[in-house]
Amino acid sequence: MPAMARFEEIEERMTPAFNEKARILVVDDDRTMRLLLRRALERDGYEVLEAPDGVQALTQFQSWSPDIVLMDAAMPELDGFAACADLQRMPNGGETPVLMITGLDDDESVERAFASGATDYITKPVNWAVLRQRVRRMVNERRAEQHVNFLAYHDALTGLPNRSLFIERLERSLARARRNDQMTAVVFLDLDGFKLVNDTLGHDVGDLLLKSIGDRLPACLRESDTVARLGGDEFTAVLNDVESEGQVGAAARRMLSDLSSPVVINGREIFISASVGIAVYPEDGRDVRTLLRSADMAMYRAKEAGRNNYQFYTSDMGDRAVVRMSLESRIRRALDRQEFTIFYQPIVDLESGGIRAFEALIRWQHPELGLVSPAEFIPLAEETGLIIPLGEWVVRNTCRTLREWCDAGLGCPRISINLSSRQLNDHGLVGRLSSILARYEIAPEQLTFELTENSIMQNFESAIPMLQDLRELGAGLAIDDFGTGYSSLSYLTRLPIDILKVDRSFVQKVPDDAEHDAVVEAVVALAKSLRLKVVAEGVETDKQLRYLRALGCDAVQGYLLGRPASEADTRRLIAERAEAAAA
Repeated sequence: MPAMARFEEIEERMTPAFNEKARILVVDDDRTMRLLLRRALERDGYEVLEAPDGVQALTQFQSWSPDIVLMDAAMPELDGFAACADLQRMPNGGETPVLMITGLDDDESVERAFASGATDYITKPVNWAVLRQRVRRMVNERRAEQHVNFLAYHDALTGLPNRSLFIERLERSLARARRNDQMTAVVFLDLDGFKLVNDTLGHDVGDLLLKSIGDRLPACLRESDTVARLGGDEFTAVLNDVESEGQVGAAARRMLSDLSSPVVINGREIFISASVGIAVYPEDGRDVRTLLRSADMAMYRAKEAGRNNYQFYTSDMGDRAVVRMSLESRIRRALDRQEFTIFYQPIVDLESGGIRAFEALIRWQHPELGLVSPAEFIPLAEETGLIIPLGEWVVRNTCRTLREWCDAGLGCPRISINLSSRQLNDHGLVGRLSSILARYEIAPEQLTFELTENSIMQNFESAIPMLQDLRELGAGLAIDDFGTGYSSLSYLTRLPIDILKVDRSFVQKVPDDAEHDAVVEAVVALAKSLRLKVVAEGVETDKQLRYLRALGCDAVQGYLLGRPASEADTRRLIAERAEAAAA
C-alpha cells in the first residue's frame, strides 16, 4: 500500500467523528423558533434535537451528547443562563460550546451569558446568515478540539487508547472497584515472534498486522472494558466489574483463540500467537503500578511456559529469576523504543572555575516505572552482555549531541563516557568507536573513557592492549572510583591513563575524618608523582571544595557544582556560560 494511501486510511480511522453529522441541541420555549432553527440547521447538514426548556435541555444533553448547544436566554422554569451554568457542571459540559440566543442586548445580559459559561451569543431578531456562520465556526472549532484530544489519547496506528488513556481508565476502574468492593483485572498481551515478521516481511507489513490485531481484540471483550496499545507489539486491557477469575480466564482464551486465525496481508497468510499475563485487583496489587508490574511478570511466565498461553500472577513470580528475565527483556525493548536517555554532569576545573568536561550518564525513562536508577539495570546488562549494545548507544548518542553543540557554535566540550569490563573484552570496540567518531566528525581527543579498577583487574593482561588501542586512537583514559579496589602503584605504572577519579565514599567524609583525609591526600600525592590529573567525585559542600582546592586537586564533580542534567538543560548551561564569558 502506498505510504500516502496508508496515512489517509489511518487518518480516517482516527477521526470517526468527522465522518458523522454534527449534533446540535436547540433549546427554546418558542415552538415556532425551534422549527425555524431546525430547518436552517438541517439545510446545512446538521442533526438537530429540540428541548422546550432548560430542564429538558439538561436531560437531552446527558443522553445525546451534542457537539454544540443553541440556548434561548429567556425561558420559564429554568432560564438559559441557569441552564448553561448547570450544563458546565455535567460530564463533558464544560467542553461543549453554547451559543446563547437572547432578545436582550444590554451589557448586563451579555455579561450574564458569558458568566454562565456561554461561548458566544446572538441577539433576536436572528440574523440567519450570522447564525449559520457562527454555528459553522463553533462546530469546526469543536471538531478540531475533539480531533486534537483524540490524537493525544489514542494510538496513531491502531486507533486504540494509548498508554495515557489506558492508565486513566485503569485508575477510574480501580476507584470504582474500591467503592463497590469488586475486582478489576489487568491483561498484558505480548505478541510472540513479532520481531521475525518485521525482520522478514518489513515494517509496513508489521504495522498492518498490528492494525488487524487492534481491530480483533476489542471484539473479544465487553464494551465496558478497555483495550489499549502500549507500544510496539504490546497490548493491554482493563476488565471492569470482574466477578471471578474464571471470567477473566475465559476472556483471555477468547483473545488467544481469535489471534490464532491467520491474518491475510498482501495475499500472504500470517500466523501469530501471544503470551498473556493477568493480574487481578485487589489480590495482585492495589494500585496501577503494582498491577501493571504483576501482569507483566505473569506475561513473561507465559512466555517461559512455551508461549501462546495465559498465566495469572502468583506470588512466586516475584523471585529473582523471573524479575531478572523480565528486566532483561525490558532492557532489550527499551533499546528498541529509545527509552534510554543521557544526562550530563559537569566536571569543574578548580583553578579556572570553568567546566573542564561533562560526564555522560545513562538513565532509563521507563514508561511505567519512571526514571530507573542505573544501579538497577547496569549490573544485569553487564551480566547478560547487553552492556555492549547499550554502551555503543551511549557513545553514538553522545557524539551526535556533541556534534549538534559544535555546529550550534556552543563549543565542543570534552565528554567522559563509562566503559565496562565486558566492553574491554570486546575486540570490535575500537573499530566501532572509530566509525562513530568519523560519522559525527568528532575528534577522539574530545572523549575520555572511564573504567573502574575492578573492571580492569578482572582481566588485567588482556585489558592493557585494549587501553593502549584506545590511547592510540587519541581518546583520554581515566580510572573511576579510585581507592575502592586494588589501588596498587605497580599496576598504575603499566596503564596508559591520564586521570584518577577519587571515589565519592572518601570525598564525602573529608575534611573531618582523619582516615579518609589520609586516603584522599595519598591519592592526590600518588597522581602528582605519576603526572596524572586528579578529579574528586561527590563534592557536596563548600568545606569539601576548599579542602580539595588546598590539597592540589585538579577538578571536582558533584551536586555542589552541578547535578546530572538532561541534554536540553546542559545545552542551556553551555550557552549561558558562553554568553557570560563573551560579556
